[in-house]
Amino acid sequence: MHRLDKLSKLWGGEIWIKRDDLTESGLSGNKVRKLEYLISDAQSADADTLISCGGIQSNHCRATALVAARFGMNCRLLLRGDQPSELDGNLLFNHLAGAEIEYIDTESYHGNLQHHLDLMAKKAINAGFKPYIISEGGSNAIGAWGYRDAISEVKVQCDDFKVKPNRIVCATGSGGTHAGLWLGSRLDNWAVEVVSIAVCYSAKETVIRIKKIIDEAIDRFKLDIECDPSDIIVMDGYIGDGYAIADDDVYGTMSEVARSEGLLVDPVYTGKAIRAVKQEVKAGRFSGSTLFWHTGGVYGIFPFRQELGLLLTGLDE
Repeated sequence: MHRLDKLSKLWGGEIWIKRDDLTESGLSGNKVRKLEYLISDAQSADADTLISCGGIQSNHCRATALVAARFGMNCRLLLRGDQPSELDGNLLFNHLAGAEIEYIDTESYHGNLQHHLDLMAKKAINAGFKPYIISEGGSNAIGAWGYRDAISEVKVQCDDFKVKPNRIVCATGSGGTHAGLWLGSRLDNWAVEVVSIAVCYSAKETVIRIKKIIDEAIDRFKLDIECDPSDIIVMDGYIGDGYAIADDDVYGTMSEVARSEGLLVDPVYTGKAIRAVKQEVKAGRFSGSTLFWHTGGVYGIFPFRQELGLLLTGLDE
């Protein structure tokens, strides 16, 4: 964790950053915290095969494939979209780690995802393996507990730096990171807002997803807290044209962040989220101190190299 000195000055706010992009190299990003608990649960069930799902450039799937290889497990991934003509970014790492990959069209993925995951599990069982299904993004009560722990970690760091953030801001897709951060702040009695910048679903749908995970955790771990939908803060004004679709404002913010702080953010998640921080701070809507939670995603930059190249050529001329 550290202060973003130059961006704080440029944008007119007090901005800090939590660097979950530095968790490792291949396993960089927020998925590692979730997988810590999910892999433990899979091992407890004597599983030898991990099954999960996501977009073609899913950071979660890449981390799952590498974790499976590390622990001597098989990995089978269901990826949303058409099989690309070349391996790039996170998809390349999936293949390097030896993951078996199936592709599925977007309509079938969103319409009946659990059915297709169950079919993959059945195939694994028929082949003599013992599968363990990890939900999209590792976002369930078990995975979210990694971010319940993360709150305790960052709270100590804030005390060390003598900073009292008014809010924690993170990119949100499947909702597990926000759910864990919310649980941690409530359980640690820390009066800090958790704000999600939605990157794929509407605010309404994202709140439903986050609350479902929180309620599952409350029930599973018998927590003496309650969550009302109004407790969950989600902003969906920065999605743009859709998931994994960035515009020049996002690319421009990525370049500004890299040139000012030597910090890499991606066009899918963290680039959109830190652009939201920029806009909200400059507009005076994020007053006080903001802690931006960098959830990783650096390998998701490479599939956008053509778009970024065109922008950077213009900036450098």
